[in-house]
Amino acid sequence: MVKITVTPNTKTDVKFEHIGAARLYNGSVRIDVKTMQAVIPAGEVCRLEDHWPAPVYDISDVMKSADAAPVGKAWITRSGKAVMISINDVQYVAPLAQVKGMLKGERKYANVSTMQPVGVTA
Repeated sequence: MVKITVTPNTKTDVKFEHIGAARLYNGSVRIDVKTMQAVIPAGEVCRLEDHWPAPVYDISDVMKSADAAPVGKAWITRSGKAVMISINDVQYVAPLAQVKGMLKGERKYANVSTMQPVGVTA
């Protein structure tokens, strides 16, 4: 009898590059990154807190039309340590502890970063 054990021999490390911040603004979460400004509406923030994906809108689209389509979504990760924000297929991450502190009014903002692959290690 032959027993084959397969284990992954590569691991991708990532580094976090600070690219912006998320702030509480009149009950909504405003996400400012280098390339754009986005918002999670005040009525949708409770979905995020309840571990449901919340829609993310481009601020310029919302200013033009109240019926703007979402450009992404935000959700709490399975590990419960971060909030992932996907905007136009670009993924950002913010520490959940900082986001919760911001929502409670204990912090002014939460750091928003991108995840850049560092390389492959054996």
